[in-house]
Amino acid sequence: MLVMEIYRSIQGEGSLMGVPTTFVRFFACNLRCSWCDTKYSWSVREGGSWETLSPETVAERVAALGARHVVLTGGEPTLQKELPQLATLLKAQGHHLTIETNATIFPALAVPLIDLWSLSPKLPSAGSGANYLRHPVIEQFLHSLAPTQQQWKFVVRDADDEQALRALLEAHPLFKERRLPIILQPEGDAALPDYPSALAWLAECLRDPFWDQYNVRVLPQLHVLIWGRRRLV
Repeated sequence: MLVMEIYRSIQGEGSLMGVPTTFVRFFACNLRCSWCDTKYSWSVREGGSWETLSPETVAERVAALGARHVVLTGGEPTLQKELPQLATLLKAQGHHLTIETNATIFPALAVPLIDLWSLSPKLPSAGSGANYLRHPVIEQFLHSLAPTQQQWKFVVRDADDEQALRALLEAHPLFKERRLPIILQPEGDAALPDYPSALAWLAECLRDPFWDQYNVRVLPQLHVLIWGRRRLV
């Protein structure tokens, strides 16, 4: 497995925000999003480097850090072929597992092993990353995961993103029918100069009655508010 870093912090995003968590960041991604805040996880030119570790070694290092909650992130963690083996080892150690994925790859063997899938399809502001929206894969996740096993996180930078998100949700009725958790989050680089205003803009978007039919909320990136763009936090 191509492992960049294993470290302990708090979860900064989503429904488990603030929970003490160990992060395992893998190298390699199949997208090249323009605003990606971890370009070092797929580009050597951006400072990326990695170790090749066995699932057993990763599990040992995670256990040494003590946190019950573990996040598998990247890059794109579903590219790691030994993901099911690692998840099996971590579950045997008693960990709660979250995986952060762009929802372009459906790793069937790993699906039942992960407690929470944090799925983040890309909207137009992601640039080329948005070209890899995989509606059939989104459908696979929607139909295969229990409602409590999934949260859908969308980085919304502007009105074009918000309109694209509406179209995506309407193309997949299960979002509405099953009241699946949807999280709207500002795009960090654009938001950082005035993060409260970026959050306020998203909150104003939710005044539209369109959003009343969905289980949606606006959340910040807590780690960005605390530490800015520092790594290993």
